[in-house]
Amino acid sequence: MPPESWLSIANLTIAVRCEDDRLQWTWEEPVSRFLVDARPADVELTVAVDDSTTGRLDVSSPAFDSGAVWTLFREPGGYRLDFHSETFGAAPYKTARFDETFTRGTILMQPHVAHLNPLDYPLDEVLMANLLGRGRGVELHSCGIVDRDGRGHLFVGVSGAGKTTTAHLWEERASGIVSDDRVIVREHEGAMWMFGTPWHGEAELSMPGGAPLAGVYLLVQSDANELVPLTPADAVARLFRCTFPLFFDASSIDFTLSFLDRIASSVPVRELRFTRDRAVVDLVLAA
Repeated sequence: MPPESWLSIANLTIAVRCEDDRLQWTWEEPVSRFLVDARPADVELTVAVDDSTTGRLDVSSPAFDSGAVWTLFREPGGYRLDFHSETFGAAPYKTARFDETFTRGTILMQPHVAHLNPLDYPLDEVLMANLLGRGRGVELHSCGIVDRDGRGHLFVGVSGAGKTTTAHLWEERASGIVSDDRVIVREHEGAMWMFGTPWHGEAELSMPGGAPLAGVYLLVQSDANELVPLTPADAVARLFRCTFPLFFDASSIDFTLSFLDRIASSVPVRELRFTRDRAVVDLVLAA
């Protein structure tokens, strides 16, 4: 494990620094695909072993409880996230503290989990959600296809909507699939772009980089292939259901809704009724 590493996801660079030899994690696939050379970072993280808080249990009220692994607390000057697992006992096995902007943070690992990657799920996605929600973009449950002309097509849907099926239908007609489950949309070079993430779905497709967004398609499985226009309000409402909103932060919710509205105003957003037939690829490319 190098003392410094840099990850770049959707043109957001995260620097991870660690000088504690007891921490011996490795960068595994697919996250390792997003490692880059040293560069100026948008986020600076320091990682260390925390010997002082072993056995600590917090009884204060959280700002948000995921109901699963992580809990978020407001603290003076920022936030604290505690991570729990029955495997590691009742106390948090990992604690992360961030400033108000989530651009500076410290991750403290308990000694018995020194082998774990400090950014392992779900901290990596929680961090990205907070960065995007503060004016940088939006992450969507979606499959991102880059066609052979370099245009990005974003197929959006909840679990079971057909994202993995869509990825397979495009395999022979695409120059790349940035993710088959979670894609980030940001403004880049004056246009909306979609970017790959390390967080893939059943097809395990994931790659760095991005493409200018040509169209957004809300997936509906059907007995025929058809593109159905949507009103801007309907498009925003349906897209919002497939985001990762920060429910504890009203300003972030406002930004996400406004950003989705800008997407709907910038590129066509349509409902795609489709069958498990490659003819749907021709329909989308013709549109």
